[in-house]
Amino acid sequence: MPDESLYVLYGSHASYATAETRSYLRKKSIPFVERLPSSSRFREYIRPTSQNHRIPQLEAPDGTVVQDTKAIFDYLEPRFPSPPAYPPGPRQQLLVRLFEVLLEAELGRVAWHYRWNYMDANYQFVGREFGRSFKPQGSDEELDHYGTIIAQRMEGKRKGLGDSPELRPVLEAIYHDVLSVLEEHFTHHPYLFGGLPSIADHVLMGALFGHLARDPEPSGIMKRTAPRVFRWTEHMNTPEIQSPEFSETPMTFLENDQIPSTVISLLQLCVNDVSESIVRSGELYDQWVEQNPNRPTGSPISDTGLDEAIVGTFSSDLRGAPLPAAASTYTLWVVQRALEWFATLPPADQEAGRALLSASGGEALLRPPFRRRLTRLGSAMALD
Repeated sequence: MPDESLYVLYGSHASYATAETRSYLRKKSIPFVERLPSSSRFREYIRPTSQNHRIPQLEAPDGTVVQDTKAIFDYLEPRFPSPPAYPPGPRQQLLVRLFEVLLEAELGRVAWHYRWNYMDANYQFVGREFGRSFKPQGSDEELDHYGTIIAQRMEGKRKGLGDSPELRPVLEAIYHDVLSVLEEHFTHHPYLFGGLPSIADHVLMGALFGHLARDPEPSGIMKRTAPRVFRWTEHMNTPEIQSPEFSETPMTFLENDQIPSTVISLLQLCVNDVSESIVRSGELYDQWVEQNPNRPTGSPISDTGLDEAIVGTFSSDLRGAPLPAAASTYTLWVVQRALEWFATLPPADQEAGRALLSASGGEALLRPPFRRRLTRLGSAMALD
């Protein structure tokens, strides 16, 4: 049994999503310990309780198990409201909630590319990182065995991610573009929205720390071209809010709902690259709802109960490179969380939010509610 006063994070340092949750727990000063998915508790209690093998998973002191980073944020934020991870400014908070979707869409493929398409540079490090998740004290040969299993599993995702000779230079251009914007931003600000880390900062840690700051190939690029970004990933893994470089910066979000120009630049990058696919996914989901009018409340989207169930595929492109895309109901559930919060704002704040998105070409993200609300049933996507 876990310590009755501690939360337990089950994850891995090689894991994209665990990096998001770990930094959140540390910056919120939530008492926790971290355990690997190889632990007996994970096998005997966590997986059967959540009915999901994916990490991260969080076990609360009372035995509650929460799977999925966004669900963990939703579970913990009202229980640990200080310091807040959502800014009070309505425009700031709108961007934070949209970045929960946009940053994953912008950097997810980039992170995958740099990990698995640079095997010669990365594998001895990455493979054994995964191996230690299964057998922490294993020999190099044992770690390589488990690492090979994970690598083969990732190889199966290559087609779905649209990997191609045309796409690879595009993903590398996106990485350099994002690093350039963030290097400028972290010259002047400790976090995206001022002196406190927001949920958007933690989401950014998934790609930037879980893959890109640690794997040898992309880490070298970050250290050479964006050393302030690398330093930011280091500080995001400490419990202190105030970094030595910003000791004079108040530990508050920027006043008067200010949004730095660099954050607008980051928004514009994301909108230009991925918003069209997100909007198209919502349209396909609405069509799917129309075609399935009699499904009862609580019915899983997927007959197999998959947590990332899709409701259609379509052809897209990323900066001119062909790209297969899928309408993921998980992604749309994250969008829905933002839309439902946005609907609670006073009309004047909604108008200001629409103007902000319109100036960056992203107003279509603030679409009407989906034809049927999505929910999570356990860790599977379902109809509400």
